[in-house]
Amino acid sequence: MPKEHIPINVFRENERIMVSAPVPGMEPANIHIVVEGRRVTITSEQRGPGQDRTRQYIQEQWSAGPYRGGVTLPTWVDVEKANATYDNGVLVIIFPEAQASMTGAIAMEKIGTSRGQIVGHVGKDLHTP
Repeated sequence: MPKEHIPINVFRENERIMVSAPVPGMEPANIHIVVEGRRVTITSEQRGPGQDRTRQYIQEQWSAGPYRGGVTLPTWVDVEKANATYDNGVLVIIFPEAQASMTGAIAMEKIGTSRGQIVGHVGKDLHTP
């Protein structure tokens, strides 16, 4: 099954880059976030068994994955200090800006039934080693 393109919003606030994307119907473990230089790619697989069974849709305007989207950020970001949350079908990633290119992946931990998060920094002081 081809991956559905997801729209991605990017904005900057207080030396942070925020990325948000709708990925309804996913489990946090099925969402993959990869950063390569200034490029962020978000992909997800269908969750659980039976998602590909044939249904007689009357109308189908969205799907529960799989999804794929990517965007080039305006600056480098610190992948290791990223915070990511997934709730109500929306993925939000907050990256501190970085002085050099980084590559890495972000894996969220499941909390509750369909929420997920990773906390890479706490508080406002992002420049502490």
